[in-house]
Amino acid sequence: MNIKDLKWYFVALVILVLPFFLFPETDYNSLGWSIGVVTSLLVAFFVFLGITKMDSISELFYFDSDDANLNSATNFLIPIAIFIFGSIFININYSKRLEEKIKKEGVFAKATIDSGFSQTTQSSRSSYTDHTLALTLTTDDNVEHKLIAEDVSAEAYSKVGVGLDVDIIYLKENPQIFRVIVDDESIKRFKHISNRDIEFKDLEKLIALKEPAKLEKELNKLSSGWQPHQSDNPGISFVNLLKKEAIFLNTTDGILMYMHDQNNITSRFEIPKERILKELSDSAAVSYELDKYFIQKQTESKVGQSNQFSVIEKVIMRTK
Repeated sequence: MNIKDLKWYFVALVILVLPFFLFPETDYNSLGWSIGVVTSLLVAFFVFLGITKMDSISELFYFDSDDANLNSATNFLIPIAIFIFGSIFININYSKRLEEKIKKEGVFAKATIDSGFSQTTQSSRSSYTDHTLALTLTTDDNVEHKLIAEDVSAEAYSKVGVGLDVDIIYLKENPQIFRVIVDDESIKRFKHISNRDIEFKDLEKLIALKEPAKLEKELNKLSSGWQPHQSDNPGISFVNLLKKEAIFLNTTDGILMYMHDQNNITSRFEIPKERILKELSDSAAVSYELDKYFIQKQTESKVGQSNQFSVIEKVIMRTK
């Protein structure tokens, strides 16, 4: 193979590398797959010229389709493979780079859900649904930004509603590049917390706290979405609308009440059996005596918006 044959491969290599210098990862947010598709198409084209050993592009006008050497399947299959895998490779590369930039340089903020809609695409074999959210973000400089979140996960979409404030992470130089932090995957990726349900061991730790800031800090280590709540009862109140949980803490009397929607948790709230000294039950509730606490568990059924049925479990914990 001489230098003439290599020139097209060299051009293909330059074209493959060039977009990574011309387009920053933030351009992927608006250009998307087009970066990879156009680049791979050009690379495949020049590889084709190299395989067929053409001296110039103009020779394409005189391409002899009857020539067995020029018209072999390999001459076409290799460029096609380069186009397909090149598009996928460049897309994945840009996507990962953009996600890393958001993770490293992103700013956390609250945005309000303005609206949302779903669109289902039906085919002969399957169907899939796209979820979209419209949000309003007000940045620190008091500028309002209208945001559109496309390809929202079904889990995230089911948790939010109009008027709800949700966590987002965005790039300060371009607030239109952002991610909604609602579902388990995004919370774990951007906030590095497990986003798990509250357990008995957590209540033991929370009931000993006396200050709202400390209680909020501990709750935010467990899951995302906790907000202070105004209550008529004395004490500290926090509500998590995303996970449908609530904590009410009376620091004076040493009483904690934890409420959660049983339909919205992954596992039942259990009290360690080895800790139970006495158990009493009736039609309304189950009471437990432990070494340090008295606990009462009761459930009630509610019908919420859109006639959604839910079972609310209430756990009242009191120190001896």
